[in-house]
Amino acid sequence: MSGPVLQVNELVAGYEPGVPIVRGASIRVDQGEIVVVLGPNGAGKSSFIKAIAGLVPKSGGSVHLAGEDITDVSAHEMVRRGLAFVPQTENIFPLMSIEDNLKVAAAILPKKDIAPGLAEIYDIFPDLSARRRTAAGNLSGGQRQMLAVARALIVRPKLLVLDEPSAGLSPKFVTMVFDMLSEIRGHGVTILLVEQNARAALAIGDRAYVLVEGKDRHEGVASELWNDPVVAELYLGQRGKRDGSPA
Repeated sequence: MSGPVLQVNELVAGYEPGVPIVRGASIRVDQGEIVVVLGPNGAGKSSFIKAIAGLVPKSGGSVHLAGEDITDVSAHEMVRRGLAFVPQTENIFPLMSIEDNLKVAAAILPKKDIAPGLAEIYDIFPDLSARRRTAAGNLSGGQRQMLAVARALIVRPKLLVLDEPSAGLSPKFVTMVFDMLSEIRGHGVTILLVEQNARAALAIGDRAYVLVEGKDRHEGVASELWNDPVVAELYLGQRGKRDGSPA
């Protein structure tokens, strides 16, 4: 494949006609990268990635996945095109076992690929393998996110998109989730995520974009952005370096 895994150009999107939340945002995600989308509350970050995934109506711009125009592809068809989206909430079936959650996600695969797919996921996530008969609702918050990501990965997507993967988790489980994302990137998975925990996200990311009022306003190498005064001004409305992690 030549070119980026994801190319979004001047995307305009919103829930109501004529009332855009995303106002011409553009990003690029290259093969094997972790790209982070940051921004203050109300910046349109989650709406932006949901629009990419077909969950928020688009009224302008374009989205290309591995060179294919997916701008008008429906949400339920996205996974077949190679985009797997992990929402912030309701991302597992709590009454089903870990293995049954995975099998439901794997149902779109050819039958011969389901067993190898499960084996591959259990190799990446040994904690899930050890508890495969456990009801998903009995898992900790961090383990639930692990299962949600595993469900997305079992279809071998070209791009994994996550909305606030650390939301509502204790510091211990935040660390677990970001360690997990770093590890799966090591397996060649390309990742785009929206995250409020800027410090943790920039620590594992390759590049990052800052959205303000639905528009990409700044971008750069993730490791350099934490102390970037432009980011401080856009993100927190202040000048100079940040001393603490934003909410």
